[in-house]
Amino acid sequence: MLRNRQRRLRSGMAAEGLDGFLLQNLENIGYFTGLFLEDVFGIITSREILLFAQPLVYQEALFYLSGNETVSDKNVGEGLCPLPNKTLPLNKLAALWDKKSIISGLKKIGLEPELPAGHFVKLQESFPTAYFELSLLPLQMRSVKDETEITLIRQASRITKNAFRQAQKMLKPGTKEEELALLLQGCMEKSGAGTAFPVIAASGERTFFPHAIPTTSRISNQDWVMVDFGAKYSGYCSDITRVFFPGKKDKQAAEILRILSAAKKAAEEKAGPGVPAKDVDAAGRNVLKKKGLDQYFIHGIGHGVGLSVHEEPILSPRSRDILKPGMVITLEPAVYIPGWGGMRMEDTYLVTKTGLENLTK
Repeated sequence: MLRNRQRRLRSGMAAEGLDGFLLQNLENIGYFTGLFLEDVFGIITSREILLFAQPLVYQEALFYLSGNETVSDKNVGEGLCPLPNKTLPLNKLAALWDKKSIISGLKKIGLEPELPAGHFVKLQESFPTAYFELSLLPLQMRSVKDETEITLIRQASRITKNAFRQAQKMLKPGTKEEELALLLQGCMEKSGAGTAFPVIAASGERTFFPHAIPTTSRISNQDWVMVDFGAKYSGYCSDITRVFFPGKKDKQAAEILRILSAAKKAAEEKAGPGVPAKDVDAAGRNVLKKKGLDQYFIHGIGHGVGLSVHEEPILSPRSRDILKPGMVITLEPAVYIPGWGGMRMEDTYLVTKTGLENLTK
């Protein structure tokens, strides 16, 4: 599996004229090497992979890479370099650059788009003869999942929806938002998963904040509650948002929820292989526009899910992405009305050869 990913990356590098690629992102390094550790850098060339590890994680990296198909075929030690202490990571990389023949001749090197600007400047200073180019290759590759990844996301999705059902049964009037968030987190942990991101839990007017931080505010029967959360299972994420009413449904809230459901259905029906992501966004957004609510929809209708909870493809009005079988996405139409509150509906989907499969229904 790892070698296949590396071959595909090298093929993409050749197409872009790159003879090397510098990986710093934790998920990218893990995707291509199987090593999910902070403070590790990776350089992949047309022939080999070289990893650089900070002293605190070097021995741990050696342990995990033993028997791994990733690094140099000769031995683990030749494919993993320890970095000296107390210097900027990129200075450490520069100090070792010419000591490894596999990278000393690289001229055009791909970089991840999320690389900090300061790191980019340092790279240019350290390697004046090399040309660096931002590339989406790793993100584009990760956007289409293989069967192993899909299996893990399915399990993360099952844990997520089961956690909501359990927590909803246990919720009582007077429960604090913080307590609800911890309840959801606990339900996922009992099922052998972690959290894909900090649980969002808000009630009443605080639902106006898309990424509301749970507070000590107590949930009443007059409020509606919005929770956004997801399990992370064996490194892979799920993502859902649910709105529910502990007491009697507010008529306006119930009507907006109905409209959001229609917007979500329109997006579901539009989505499928070969469909531009922006067209999926437009399908859902147009439903809100007809009801005069599009001005309160302030983000795209969805995003990719995988090793990260937000990744390619991006489903927004400006997106250039095209949906492909094997992609895992969310659909999340929403409205946030000042002085009233907000509502969002979200599920995680697999793009199939014929359309969508809802993984969190």
